Amino acid sequence: MHKSQAMIISIILSAIFSYALLYSTVELPHVLNNLLGEAIPHYGVGEIEEAESFVNSLRPLGYFCLTMIIILIILGFVFKKYKISFLGSFILFLPTFSYFASVMFFLAGVGILRIIWLPFLELFPGSSIYEKISMASSLLELGDIVYFPYDALRFMLNNVFGGYLQSLDETLFLTIIMVSSIIFFMSCTTWLYYKLQKSGFAKSLIYKYSRHPQYFSFLLWSYGLLVYDKYVFLPPRGGYFAPPPFFWTIFAFILIGIALREELIMIEKHREEYEKYRSKTPFMMPVSNLIGKVLRLPVRFIFKKDYPDKAIEIILTLTIYFLMILLISLLY
Repeated sequence: MHKSQAMIISIILSAIFSYALLYSTVELPHVLNNLLGEAIPHYGVGEIEEAESFVNSLRPLGYFCLTMIIILIILGFVFKKYKISFLGSFILFLPTFSYFASVMFFLAGVGILRIIWLPFLELFPGSSIYEKISMASSLLELGDIVYFPYDALRFMLNNVFGGYLQSLDETLFLTIIMVSSIIFFMSCTTWLYYKLQKSGFAKSLIYKYSRHPQYFSFLLWSYGLLVYDKYVFLPPRGGYFAPPPFFWTIFAFILIGIALREELIMIEKHREEYEKYRSKTPFMMPVSNLIGKVLRLPVRFIFKKDYPDKAIEIILTLTIYFLMILLISLLY
């Protein structure tokens, strides 16, 4: 295929994908919330028994969904079908969109997505589902150290520009979503161009600054949703539901694990060419060499190398970093 044709096709397809991502974030949740709001009852304060009955009817579905998610994630890694693992982790993170439903009953409207988290909520004590939700905040908010970069940016901008924090948070949320969509567009365009040209693996343009810019765009995009859940979402009285940094952290680490496993395949396929590319290009986030070395210190300390290159090493690495984040979060 001619280079110009390959570039045009890559740009058009990437633009469609990026617009779909942007629309599904900014507009689609509101559309679905309006549609589902007509089908799912909005139980108020005086309808606790009815709400409990409705939750009981959905409980089997919640456990079924969670079981299927876990199976998808495991099977994807076992059979090296990492898109399946990504799908499973994304579905686990999907209830994040439920925060677009500003309603009192936690399953009303698009909030019905929270049935995926229902098995986790029921681990906590309480005589009613509302008490369990309140107690479950200790799990949902575990890992809140991930808010530190946003909190620092928010603090600096508010001191410089002043003004209403709610307006600032809305602006920053939209900015994060827009930036992630642009990165996604650029990475898709580059990746598709290389695929259509059959020129090996992508290593130019945005791939010069990140070995996994598509995954980075998803990470940034999902972080924007996390920001929305805590700082932009305004629940009605009695409709509070704790933000979920715990589930975002799980999603992020599964994404990183997929990227690390894919790198082993790339090294096996391209050998020295990819090793050379990996040695001079940041893993996911375009950070300086110094910051990259600091982030890799635990790996170097344990495995005496920059990156884990075996499946068991990847599992151990992700487990160690995950536990570190949870422990640091207890002090945040």
